[in-house]
Amino acid sequence: MEKLVTSFDIVGDIAVIEIPRGLGKRGKIIAEAIMKIHKNIKVVAKKSPVEGRYRVRGLKVIAGDKRTETVHKESGCLMKLDAAKAYFSVRLSHERERIAAMVKDNEKVLILFAGVGPFALVIAKKVPTATVAGIELNPYAVKYFEENVKLNKLKNCDAIKGDVRRVVPKKFVNWADRVLMPLPKSAENFLDTAILASRNNAVVHFYHFGKHENVFKDAEEKIMKAAKKSKCSAGLINSKIVRPYAPGIVQIVVDFKIKK
Repeated sequence: MEKLVTSFDIVGDIAVIEIPRGLGKRGKIIAEAIMKIHKNIKVVAKKSPVEGRYRVRGLKVIAGDKRTETVHKESGCLMKLDAAKAYFSVRLSHERERIAAMVKDNEKVLILFAGVGPFALVIAKKVPTATVAGIELNPYAVKYFEENVKLNKLKNCDAIKGDVRRVVPKKFVNWADRVLMPLPKSAENFLDTAILASRNNAVVHFYHFGKHENVFKDAEEKIMKAAKKSKCSAGLINSKIVRPYAPGIVQIVVDFKIKK
């Protein structure tokens, strides 16, 4: 019982759980107990770390239906996805609501590393006058993103397959009033691309991992360095902790404005 991890994520009707070392042989017992208590859960899958080119979390179904595809409901949106083929975090739901509440009428919003479209879908649904575009490299994620746009009957949202470094220079130079960068592990390498896509006075939301000591310092320094290199300036608006990530590490977001 001391080793048992009692918290877990529910994506649609799938429970994604962690089985610590020493409890591997009891995984099925744990999974069946979860399904007995939570009648809405039809699949229990054991998770492994996020890895690979497409930031996908390895999943192994240990109870229930033998599938990893589901439909998740959030903020009035339906999000169809395969949790083993595309990255998706239910723990960013409040952050998606926060950003959507900031978007003004008629804004052009660009989401880099858009996944199956959770940020894009929520924004497009909440602000129907906004024009929303999301770029994603993972072909499986883009397939579901396109399906989700249709599923939610959105006319103001586009899913674009490709590498942001190639797509932005061709289609989105000085285009966006707001840019989102929900890729905390390596988004810092694409700050120049986000700035290229931004209009004057555009707001950029930069996600990053920070250590508890000087949690925002590294991210803020990277923003200022990228802005200087792009021959513009950046004004910090807000820095906040989004969620705990690992012992001593949190996911953060820094909102800043670009001056060109």
